[in-house]
Amino acid sequence: MNQRSGSEAIDPIQETLRDLACLAIVGDHVRWVLRGGDPAGFAAWLTVSTAKWRAWSDRVAAHMAHQDTPPDGRVRALARDIPWNWVPDGWLSTSEAVDLMQDRLRRLAEWAEARRSASTAREDEALLGEVQAGLEAQLEALSSM
Repeated sequence: MNQRSGSEAIDPIQETLRDLACLAIVGDHVRWVLRGGDPAGFAAWLTVSTAKWRAWSDRVAAHMAHQDTPPDGRVRALARDIPWNWVPDGWLSTSEAVDLMQDRLRRLAEWAEARRSASTAREDEALLGEVQAGLEAQLEALSSM
């Protein structure tokens, strides 16, 4: 299953790893370029969320390794999604950054749900469900900021 148009079909668990690793990189960048308003609360949310995305990436990679599938977290593997993970140059206002992160979380939660629903392996389904629930909880928390 592949939700990105134009890219080759890859393993849904690998794609989840790629999504989470890219999200962590985007989260760090967004935190670094925040300007205007009162970004402190959102920056703190990003710091905590980025750590969770990295922890989930580690769990997904360990899951893949346990199934004798080499996880691919190389920059060139992540760079395949540059058009989707594009962030504008320069500073971002807090409202722009919140909108950008809400969009990313919404998409990733939808993709995780689709991958979970399509999964035939119970272990994969459980892991994808955990990622989906976590992303949805983060989206809800971000929406209430």
